[in-house]
Amino acid sequence: MKKSIISLSLTAIFSTIIFGSYAYANVQKNEVSNPYMGAPVTLAEAPNGAIVNQEVLTRVNNAAWTTPTIEQPAEGIWVFGGYALAPMTIIDTPEGLIAFDTGDAKHDGEVFLKAIRTVTDKPIKAIIYGHSHTGLGAGVLAEGNDDIIIIGHPEVNKVVANNLKGGGAPAYFPELGPYLTGRAAAQFNGFTPTEGPDAWVLPLVLPAELESTYLPVNTPVEHEQELTVLGQKMKFFTKWGSDDKVHTEVWLEDRKILLTTLLWLSPPQLYSVRGDVFRDPQVWMAGLQHHRDLGAEVLISAAARPVVGKEKIKNTIEGYLDGAMFVLDQTIRGINNGQGPQELRQTMVFPDYLDAIPNNFQAYGEISSYAPAIFTHAVGWYDGDAATLKQISKLDQAERLVPLLGGRNKVLTAARDAMKKSEFVWAAQLVNHLYQIDPQDMEVRQLKADALRAMSYVATGGNDRAHLTTQALALEGKIHLPRLILPQAVQITSSPSTFVDYLRVRLDPVKSELLHK
Repeated sequence: MKKSIISLSLTAIFSTIIFGSYAYANVQKNEVSNPYMGAPVTLAEAPNGAIVNQEVLTRVNNAAWTTPTIEQPAEGIWVFGGYALAPMTIIDTPEGLIAFDTGDAKHDGEVFLKAIRTVTDKPIKAIIYGHSHTGLGAGVLAEGNDDIIIIGHPEVNKVVANNLKGGGAPAYFPELGPYLTGRAAAQFNGFTPTEGPDAWVLPLVLPAELESTYLPVNTPVEHEQELTVLGQKMKFFTKWGSDDKVHTEVWLEDRKILLTTLLWLSPPQLYSVRGDVFRDPQVWMAGLQHHRDLGAEVLISAAARPVVGKEKIKNTIEGYLDGAMFVLDQTIRGINNGQGPQELRQTMVFPDYLDAIPNNFQAYGEISSYAPAIFTHAVGWYDGDAATLKQISKLDQAERLVPLLGGRNKVLTAARDAMKKSEFVWAAQLVNHLYQIDPQDMEVRQLKADALRAMSYVATGGNDRAHLTTQALALEGKIHLPRLILPQAVQITSSPSTFVDYLRVRLDPVKSELLHK
């Protein structure tokens, strides 16, 4: 008995040293460095008038583009960055052009084709889909060529068809497509201005209504399959993925050139705040480990600037991989220490050596939102605190808390005081109680908008900025922000039975109760 007690005590001490001390230190660091809660931030003005965290303008060009740019990382290869949400690569061959990715919409394909014609008049005779999101501009690039070779993962046609059936945005349940498409349109600046203080900074832009010119894959490739495409020897990898499960990487072994979808302009986005299917960090990291060991001399990314030089590529991938491992390992460490999703947010801060890696700058998503998603996937929504097992509604909570806080005017005063201290998160949370009680209270709506806008200005993540700005504009009545973006008529008519079936999730059980037979 005495031995087991000693053993238990040592376990407790070990846990405190290994888990507790780290968690405490990182919470302290985050409190000091949290720009949403009063940490000093230098704001600047982007060329389009956007008010933005100066760090974005200083660092983002190390891994991404803020304006349309054509790079040539190797002879006969052009990378078109800053034209659309994701870049596109063109490989020149004596037999014609090979395109790697085509944009996220018909509009992107049109922009890319115009840019391509500034460097070459050759026809595009082959297209490779890096993943499912960036095949929707293919029909434009094909220019009516019915014999064009379309290469991709064996399952990409199915995934794209399911996405389009649901509404466009990837969804675990296709019936959620309209809801997630609405959130995606907000995230990709479908409602924000192109100029002025609230404008987007990075060109993370999609139109609110997506039009597809997707061409089905007619040349599916398996993992490690080799093909000669327009005279160019290629090896394909289809085993790994990042934001979807149907990626295709391309290895030009004779030229030591790798085209990948796994290195992004920002840390591996293990959760998208628009909502998406789970992104497994283990799969993403396995692909990065493989890429690191290939010995590439030119790395062309479908989501970041090219990297040239064997040693530089190795160091870039290793630093990027370490960032992904940090987020996963410290999330698991925090969970083992008893932290729930909200506590994990506070501890998820990169150490300086990881933050210094160009592709680890949080310009797209911010890592504080990744740990809660991993927790929810691995453990479920329940955070382990039995006091949270049963909860009252937001409205009920607000109606009980506001009187305890002294009433509407005192809550407004407290929120305004928080704004003066640059404690924007606290201001938003306070005023949100009043918003729950009366969403049409214009004074409340404006103060909530002010808090969200202030957060958007200090954010580094383009996704975070877009959601914050969009909702601020909607609260002010400057835009209409739809909760759902319904499928277009052409999608519905392509599969009427599918959309008739989807109507079952629109039935109100109270109103339809007596209609049951």
